[in-house]
Amino acid sequence: MDIVTIFQTLFRWGIPALAAGIILLLVLAGGYLMYKKVLHGEKKVNRLQAACAALLFGWLILVICLTSLSRGSNFTGSMNIDFMSGYISAWNHWSVSELQLILFNMLMFAPLGFLLPLLWKKAEKFWVTLLVSFSVTALIEVIQFFTGTGIFELDDLFHNLIGSLFGYFCVMAVLSLVREKTIRFAPVAKMLLIPGMIGLTLGIVILAYAHQPYGNMSILPAVQEDMSEVKIVTGLEMSEQNTTAAIYQNKYAEDKNYVSKIKSAVENLENLTFSNLTRREDENLGYLGKDANGTPCRLLFFFRSGEWSYTNFAENAAQLTEEQTDLLKSRYQNWMKELELLPETAQFSVQNGDTLRWDVTPQQDIMQGMEAFQTGSVMIQFDESGTLSSFFYQITWNEYVADETILSESQAFEQVEAGNFEQYVPFQPGDTLYIEQCELAYVYDTKGFYQPVYEFNGYINQSDNLWSCKIPALQPTYAESVENQR
Repeated sequence: MDIVTIFQTLFRWGIPALAAGIILLLVLAGGYLMYKKVLHGEKKVNRLQAACAALLFGWLILVICLTSLSRGSNFTGSMNIDFMSGYISAWNHWSVSELQLILFNMLMFAPLGFLLPLLWKKAEKFWVTLLVSFSVTALIEVIQFFTGTGIFELDDLFHNLIGSLFGYFCVMAVLSLVREKTIRFAPVAKMLLIPGMIGLTLGIVILAYAHQPYGNMSILPAVQEDMSEVKIVTGLEMSEQNTTAAIYQNKYAEDKNYVSKIKSAVENLENLTFSNLTRREDENLGYLGKDANGTPCRLLFFFRSGEWSYTNFAENAAQLTEEQTDLLKSRYQNWMKELELLPETAQFSVQNGDTLRWDVTPQQDIMQGMEAFQTGSVMIQFDESGTLSSFFYQITWNEYVADETILSESQAFEQVEAGNFEQYVPFQPGDTLYIEQCELAYVYDTKGFYQPVYEFNGYINQSDNLWSCKIPALQPTYAESVENQR
């Protein structure tokens, strides 16, 4: 969930939560008046307490909406008790959206820690707020678990608790200032402790990432698969010889000038207007726009690989006549060549009678280290009016960086045995994994480097239940970690 989605969800559920808080405030006011006038009660409730009660109730409604009502029941019985797995996942993907979600989960509970001491005098004691905060967040996680609207996660318990304590330290600093008419060091230091630690940690992580030679591998798991009760069967003979493989970097990775150039070129080519507002989700950067007739469209960049796509959301592609094919081929092929987007080796074809296609394949074995190579395809379609409806530019431009020593097949297989791979559906005790193939392939890391990986293919239990996984080849510490596990 990225920051845009977070705010969209907040706006969607914020109004019902605010309305619920106002209703509660009115109910409390009516009940208090009845208590004073009819029952002649003597206990006083000040306006601040009443407002805090209403705000806390509205906050609780909002949190329940965000964590449960805004989702379907898709996670029944799911839990993640691997502490800090969210941080590992954010690191492996170098994910802005995952980091935003972690910080949001903290800030989401800050109102609880801030308002509770204002409502309840005893909550000024640290242990009382700590206990209440833990109980509330644990209750929400349990509700998610049994309703299937979320996953019971230890990480969320930790994040919510940290956020609530931050709110507590903030309100205690404010109360100290109001009561003592002076700024004391201890309350302010406690208030700054949590954001200071978070900022320091983020700074260290960003510095470490910037200084490592290559990027992170998103194919790595946040949590290892439990392979203790999984039988692995293979007839492959795994080589124990370490070899070398070439590393490449995408020519247009993280290139803002390239993004701006393509955006302007597409606007001019198709008479479009894209807004300056962008939406970034980890590897993607999107622009929304309109054509001359007001039809909405979108331009999406994958800035770690230099790929991009355009669509006007038309549902069906029009069949092309031979004459149309020749004219459109000439127009778009010349346009791509002018922008140096189409290699000379690209091969043209017409697919399904409605798609113009150019394909590019490397001329040599990229494992051996070429100066540069291009690979991929371009696919273009049009709607019934003859307007461009989709443009998928999937050609990657890779430049040679270095040769690096990689793991042997045997060492990579040890990583499969140890469960060091991403698996969407977990193995079940008693499963048998049949591995039929092992070959070297390439994937992009989070800095746009094209790294070698071992790709294992096979099936689980039955031949129609296909399975595959990728093991980073450029990870010499893997072999050491396996030995340490033994």
